[in-house]
Amino acid sequence: MMKLYKKIAAFSVLAVCFASCLKDDSNLLDPDKTQNVIEFANTANLISPTTSKYPLLSVNIVMDPGAVYNASVSYSGAHNAPEDITVEVGVADAGVLTFYKSQVSAASSYTLIPSNLYTLPVTKVVIPKGSRQVNLPINFPNPDQLYGKNYVLPLVIKSASSGIISGNFNTMLYLLNGINRYDGVYTLKYRFGANDRGYDLATTTWYYSDVQLVTASATTAVLRNLNASSPYPHAAVAAGLPSSIASFTPLLTFDLATNKITNITNNVTGNAKTAIPNPAVTDNRFDPATKNVYASFILKETGRSDMIINDTLIYKTPR
Repeated sequence: MMKLYKKIAAFSVLAVCFASCLKDDSNLLDPDKTQNVIEFANTANLISPTTSKYPLLSVNIVMDPGAVYNASVSYSGAHNAPEDITVEVGVADAGVLTFYKSQVSAASSYTLIPSNLYTLPVTKVVIPKGSRQVNLPINFPNPDQLYGKNYVLPLVIKSASSGIISGNFNTMLYLLNGINRYDGVYTLKYRFGANDRGYDLATTTWYYSDVQLVTASATTAVLRNLNASSPYPHAAVAAGLPSSIASFTPLLTFDLATNKITNITNNVTGNAKTAIPNPAVTDNRFDPATKNVYASFILKETGRSDMIINDTLIYKTPR
Protein backbone atom coordinates (compact mmCIF):
# COMPACT_ATOMS: atom_id res chain seq x y z
CA MET A 1 0.00 0.00 0.00
CA MET A 2 2.88 2.35 0.84
CA LYS A 3 4.29 1.79 -2.66
CA LEU A 4 0.94 2.70 -4.18
CA TYR A 5 0.82 5.94 -2.17
CA LYS A 6 4.34 6.80 -3.33
CA LYS A 7 3.39 6.22 -6.98
CA ILE A 8 0.27 8.37 -6.62
CA ALA A 9 2.28 11.11 -4.95
CA ALA A 10 4.95 10.99 -7.65
CA PHE A 11 2.32 11.15 -10.40
CA SER A 12 0.68 14.11 -8.67
CA VAL A 13 3.99 15.98 -8.56
CA LEU A 14 4.57 15.30 -12.27
CA ALA A 15 1.06 16.49 -13.11
CA VAL A 16 1.58 19.71 -11.17
CA CYS A 17 4.97 20.27 -12.85
CA PHE A 18 3.48 19.64 -16.29
CA ALA A 19 0.62 22.05 -15.62
CA SER A 20 3.15 24.60 -14.39
CA CYS A 21 5.21 24.16 -17.57
CA LEU A 22 2.12 24.69 -19.72
CA LYS A 23 1.33 27.81 -17.75
CA ASP A 24 4.89 29.09 -18.20
CA ASP A 25 4.68 28.38 -21.96
CA SER A 26 1.26 29.93 -22.41
CA ASN A 27 2.81 32.90 -24.18
CA LEU A 28 4.29 30.55 -26.76
CA LEU A 29 0.97 28.80 -27.35
CA ASP A 30 -1.15 31.96 -27.50
CA PRO A 31 -0.63 33.94 -30.75
CA ASP A 32 -2.10 37.04 -29.10
CA LYS A 33 0.85 37.10 -26.71
CA THR A 34 3.57 36.85 -29.39
CA GLN A 35 5.43 39.75 -30.97
CA ASN A 36 5.74 40.47 -34.68
CA VAL A 37 9.09 41.14 -36.33
CA ILE A 38 10.03 43.43 -39.20
CA GLU A 39 11.81 41.59 -42.01
CA PHE A 40 12.09 40.97 -45.74
CA ALA A 41 9.26 38.70 -46.87
CA ASN A 42 9.78 35.60 -48.95
CA THR A 43 8.29 36.83 -52.23
CA ALA A 44 10.03 34.37 -54.57
CA ASN A 45 11.99 31.13 -54.60
CA LEU A 46 14.05 30.81 -51.41
CA ILE A 47 17.03 28.70 -52.51
CA SER A 48 19.52 29.25 -49.71
CA PRO A 49 20.29 26.24 -47.49
CA THR A 50 18.53 26.14 -44.14
CA THR A 51 21.94 26.37 -42.47
CA SER A 52 22.84 29.60 -44.27
CA LYS A 53 23.27 32.73 -42.14
CA TYR A 54 21.77 34.86 -44.90
CA PRO A 55 18.65 33.95 -46.91
CA LEU A 56 18.76 34.19 -50.71
CA LEU A 57 15.78 34.58 -53.01
CA SER A 58 15.94 33.71 -56.71
CA VAL A 59 13.81 36.29 -58.54
CA ASN A 60 12.94 36.67 -62.21
CA ILE A 61 13.19 40.10 -63.83
CA VAL A 62 11.40 40.49 -67.16
CA MET A 63 13.87 42.07 -69.57
CA ASP A 64 11.53 44.80 -70.81
CA PRO A 65 12.21 48.55 -70.56
CA GLY A 66 11.24 50.00 -67.21
CA ALA A 67 11.55 46.69 -65.38
CA VAL A 68 10.64 46.87 -61.68
CA TYR A 69 10.85 44.25 -58.98
CA ASN A 70 8.95 44.81 -55.74
CA ALA A 71 10.77 43.46 -52.72
CA SER A 72 8.46 43.14 -49.74
CA VAL A 73 9.08 44.47 -46.25
CA SER A 74 6.90 42.62 -43.78
CA TYR A 75 5.50 43.05 -40.29
CA SER A 76 5.50 39.29 -39.74
CA GLY A 77 3.52 37.57 -37.02
CA ALA A 78 0.01 37.26 -35.65
CA HIS A 79 -0.81 40.96 -35.58
CA ASN A 80 -1.34 43.86 -37.93
CA ALA A 81 0.84 46.93 -37.50
CA PRO A 82 -0.48 48.92 -34.51
CA GLU A 83 0.69 52.17 -36.10
CA ASP A 84 2.46 53.43 -39.20
CA ILE A 85 5.96 51.93 -39.13
CA THR A 86 8.69 53.63 -41.13
CA VAL A 87 11.38 51.19 -42.22
CA GLU A 88 14.74 52.28 -43.63
CA VAL A 89 16.38 49.93 -46.11
CA GLY A 90 19.80 50.07 -47.72
CA VAL A 91 22.27 48.06 -49.75
CA ALA A 92 24.12 45.63 -47.51
CA ASP A 93 27.89 45.47 -47.36
CA ALA A 94 29.54 43.46 -50.13
CA GLY A 95 30.99 41.22 -47.44
CA VAL A 96 27.55 39.66 -46.98
CA LEU A 97 27.76 38.07 -50.43
CA THR A 98 31.39 37.13 -49.89
CA PHE A 99 30.45 35.32 -46.69
CA TYR A 100 27.51 33.58 -48.37
CA LYS A 101 29.74 32.32 -51.17
CA SER A 102 32.21 30.98 -48.62
CA GLN A 103 29.44 28.91 -47.06
CA VAL A 104 27.51 27.78 -50.16
CA SER A 105 29.52 26.10 -52.92
CA ALA A 106 26.71 26.49 -55.47
CA ALA A 107 27.07 30.27 -55.19
CA SER A 108 30.63 30.42 -56.53
CA SER A 109 29.53 32.17 -59.75
CA TYR A 110 27.42 34.83 -58.00
CA THR A 111 28.65 38.41 -58.34
CA LEU A 112 27.56 41.72 -56.88
CA ILE A 113 25.34 43.62 -59.31
CA PRO A 114 27.02 46.77 -60.70
CA SER A 115 25.52 49.93 -59.24
CA ASN A 116 24.59 51.29 -62.68
CA LEU A 117 22.21 48.40 -63.35
CA TYR A 118 19.69 49.19 -60.61
CA THR A 119 18.26 52.03 -58.54
CA LEU A 120 16.32 52.22 -55.29
CA PRO A 121 13.85 55.08 -55.85
CA VAL A 122 13.12 55.12 -52.11
CA THR A 123 15.06 53.83 -49.13
CA LYS A 124 12.30 54.46 -46.58
CA VAL A 125 8.93 52.73 -46.79
CA VAL A 126 5.93 52.81 -44.46
CA ILE A 127 4.03 49.75 -43.31
CA PRO A 128 0.59 51.31 -42.80
CA LYS A 129 -1.29 50.88 -39.56
CA GLY A 130 -3.54 47.82 -39.79
CA SER A 131 -1.48 46.11 -42.50
CA ARG A 132 1.51 43.75 -42.58
CA GLN A 133 3.49 44.50 -45.74
CA VAL A 134 4.76 47.24 -47.99
CA ASN A 135 6.54 47.05 -51.33
CA LEU A 136 10.08 48.29 -51.84
CA PRO A 137 10.51 48.95 -55.60
CA ILE A 138 13.82 48.18 -57.30
CA ASN A 139 14.25 49.64 -60.79
CA PHE A 140 16.37 48.11 -63.55
CA PRO A 141 17.12 50.60 -66.36
CA ASN A 142 18.87 47.99 -68.54
CA PRO A 143 17.28 44.66 -67.58
CA ASP A 144 18.66 42.92 -70.68
CA GLN A 145 22.03 43.06 -68.93
CA LEU A 146 20.78 40.65 -66.26
CA TYR A 147 20.52 37.55 -68.45
CA GLY A 148 22.94 34.76 -67.52
CA LYS A 149 25.01 36.92 -65.16
CA ASN A 150 24.07 35.57 -61.69
CA TYR A 151 24.02 39.09 -60.28
CA VAL A 152 23.08 39.44 -56.61
CA LEU A 153 21.67 42.49 -54.82
CA PRO A 154 22.05 42.33 -51.01
CA LEU A 155 19.64 44.50 -48.99
CA VAL A 156 19.47 45.17 -45.26
CA ILE A 157 16.88 46.69 -42.94
CA LYS A 158 18.78 49.49 -41.22
CA SER A 159 16.15 50.82 -38.83
CA ALA A 160 12.45 50.94 -37.96
CA SER A 161 10.45 53.65 -36.22
CA SER A 162 8.94 51.01 -33.92
CA GLY A 163 8.83 47.26 -33.48
CA ILE A 164 11.45 44.52 -33.48
CA ILE A 165 13.75 43.96 -36.47
CA SER A 166 14.17 40.27 -37.29
CA GLY A 167 17.51 38.68 -36.56
CA ASN A 168 17.10 36.17 -39.41
CA PHE A 169 15.52 38.02 -42.33
CA ASN A 170 16.79 41.53 -41.67
CA THR A 171 19.24 40.93 -44.54
CA MET A 172 18.18 39.43 -47.86
CA LEU A 173 20.16 38.45 -50.94
CA TYR A 174 18.33 38.70 -54.27
CA LEU A 175 19.66 36.53 -57.11
CA LEU A 176 18.47 38.32 -60.27
CA ASN A 177 17.51 36.22 -63.28
CA GLY A 178 16.81 38.07 -66.51
CA ILE A 179 13.93 36.45 -68.41
CA ASN A 180 12.00 37.54 -71.49
CA ARG A 181 8.27 38.28 -71.58
CA TYR A 182 7.50 34.90 -73.16
CA ASP A 183 8.99 32.85 -70.32
CA GLY A 184 6.40 30.85 -68.36
CA VAL A 185 4.44 27.67 -67.74
CA TYR A 186 1.92 26.71 -70.40
CA THR A 187 -0.47 24.02 -71.52
CA LEU A 188 0.46 22.94 -75.05
CA LYS A 189 -2.46 22.22 -77.39
CA TYR A 190 -1.12 20.62 -80.57
CA ARG A 191 -1.74 18.46 -83.59
CA PHE A 192 0.29 17.24 -86.58
CA GLY A 193 -0.27 17.09 -90.30
CA ALA A 194 0.17 13.96 -92.38
CA ASN A 195 3.44 12.21 -91.60
CA ASP A 196 5.47 9.06 -92.18
CA ARG A 197 6.76 8.93 -88.60
CA GLY A 198 3.90 6.97 -87.04
CA TYR A 199 2.50 9.90 -85.04
CA ASP A 200 -1.26 10.04 -84.58
CA LEU A 201 -3.28 12.56 -86.56
CA ALA A 202 -6.07 14.65 -85.08
CA THR A 203 -7.81 16.71 -87.73
CA THR A 204 -10.70 17.91 -85.55
CA THR A 205 -9.43 17.49 -81.98
CA TRP A 206 -6.22 18.38 -80.16
CA TYR A 207 -3.59 16.69 -78.01
CA TYR A 208 -2.26 18.31 -74.82
CA SER A 209 0.95 18.43 -72.83
CA ASP A 210 2.51 20.39 -69.97
CA VAL A 211 5.31 22.65 -71.23
CA GLN A 212 7.46 25.64 -70.39
CA LEU A 213 8.93 28.41 -72.47
CA VAL A 214 12.42 28.97 -71.07
CA THR A 215 14.39 32.12 -71.85
CA ALA A 216 17.39 31.55 -74.12
CA SER A 217 18.02 35.26 -74.81
CA ALA A 218 16.08 38.51 -74.81
CA THR A 219 14.28 37.41 -78.00
CA THR A 220 14.34 33.59 -77.93
CA ALA A 221 12.71 30.87 -75.83
CA VAL A 222 13.02 27.08 -75.78
CA LEU A 223 9.82 25.03 -75.77
CA ARG A 224 10.35 22.34 -73.12
CA ASN A 225 8.07 19.33 -72.86
CA LEU A 226 7.73 18.63 -69.13
CA ASN A 227 6.49 15.10 -69.81
CA ALA A 228 9.87 14.14 -71.25
CA SER A 229 13.42 14.16 -69.95
CA SER A 230 16.24 16.36 -71.26
CA PRO A 231 16.39 17.74 -73.94
CA TYR A 232 12.60 17.89 -73.38
CA PRO A 233 11.59 17.08 -76.99
CA HIS A 234 8.29 18.16 -78.49
CA ALA A 235 5.29 16.11 -77.38
CA ALA A 236 3.61 13.60 -79.70
CA VAL A 237 1.10 10.77 -79.61
CA ALA A 238 1.75 7.42 -81.26
CA ALA A 239 -0.81 4.58 -81.32
CA GLY A 240 -2.83 6.48 -78.75
CA LEU A 241 0.03 6.70 -76.25
CA PRO A 242 2.03 9.77 -75.14
CA SER A 243 5.36 10.04 -76.93
CA SER A 244 7.77 12.71 -78.18
CA ILE A 245 9.74 13.71 -81.26
CA ALA A 246 13.23 12.50 -80.43
CA SER A 247 15.99 15.12 -80.55
CA PHE A 248 13.61 17.91 -81.53
CA THR A 249 13.15 20.79 -79.09
CA PRO A 250 11.76 23.93 -80.75
CA LEU A 251 13.53 27.26 -80.30
CA LEU A 252 11.23 30.21 -80.96
CA THR A 253 12.52 33.65 -81.99
CA PHE A 254 10.31 36.69 -81.41
CA ASP A 255 10.26 40.26 -82.65
CA LEU A 256 10.04 42.34 -79.47
CA ALA A 257 8.37 45.24 -81.29
CA THR A 258 5.50 43.17 -82.74
CA ASN A 259 5.60 39.95 -80.65
CA LYS A 260 5.49 37.97 -83.88
CA ILE A 261 7.46 34.75 -84.19
CA THR A 262 10.11 35.35 -86.82
CA ASN A 263 11.84 31.97 -86.73
CA ILE A 264 11.47 28.45 -85.35
CA THR A 265 14.46 26.11 -85.30
CA ASN A 266 15.70 23.03 -83.46
CA ASN A 267 17.50 23.78 -80.21
CA VAL A 268 19.11 20.33 -80.29
CA THR A 269 22.20 20.64 -82.45
CA GLY A 270 24.06 17.95 -84.36
CA ASN A 271 21.11 15.94 -85.70
CA ALA A 272 19.13 15.70 -88.93
CA LYS A 273 15.95 17.38 -87.68
CA THR A 274 15.38 21.06 -88.45
CA ALA A 275 12.34 23.32 -88.59
CA ILE A 276 11.05 26.41 -90.35
CA PRO A 277 7.97 28.57 -89.77
CA ASN A 278 4.98 27.42 -91.81
CA PRO A 279 4.92 29.85 -94.77
CA ALA A 280 1.16 29.36 -95.13
CA VAL A 281 0.57 30.88 -91.67
CA THR A 282 1.28 34.59 -91.20
CA ASP A 283 0.15 35.16 -87.62
CA ASN A 284 2.60 33.10 -85.56
CA ARG A 285 2.73 35.29 -82.47
CA PHE A 286 2.61 35.98 -78.75
CA ASP A 287 -0.63 37.63 -77.63
CA PRO A 288 0.14 40.14 -74.84
CA ALA A 289 -3.50 40.24 -73.73
CA THR A 290 -3.77 36.50 -72.98
CA LYS A 291 -0.05 35.63 -72.95
CA ASN A 292 -0.87 32.74 -75.26
CA VAL A 293 1.51 31.74 -78.06
CA TYR A 294 0.48 30.56 -81.53
CA ALA A 295 3.03 28.72 -83.68
CA SER A 296 2.73 26.74 -86.87
CA PHE A 297 5.90 25.26 -88.31
CA ILE A 298 7.28 22.49 -90.48
CA LEU A 299 9.52 19.71 -89.21
CA LYS A 300 12.13 18.72 -91.77
CA GLU A 301 14.39 15.68 -91.76
CA THR A 302 16.53 14.05 -94.42
CA GLY A 303 14.80 10.97 -95.79
CA ARG A 304 11.42 11.92 -94.32
CA SER A 305 8.48 13.88 -95.64
CA ASP A 306 7.84 17.30 -94.15
CA MET A 307 5.42 17.37 -91.21
CA ILE A 308 3.31 20.37 -90.18
CA ILE A 309 3.05 21.03 -86.44
CA ASN A 310 0.39 23.40 -85.12
CA ASP A 311 0.94 24.55 -81.54
CA THR A 312 -1.12 26.74 -79.23
CA LEU A 313 0.53 27.49 -75.89
CA ILE A 314 -2.05 28.45 -73.27
CA TYR A 315 -0.44 30.54 -70.52
CA LYS A 316 -0.80 29.29 -66.94
CA THR A 317 1.71 30.84 -64.55
CA PRO A 318 5.18 32.37 -64.31
CA ARG A 319 7.94 29.79 -64.31
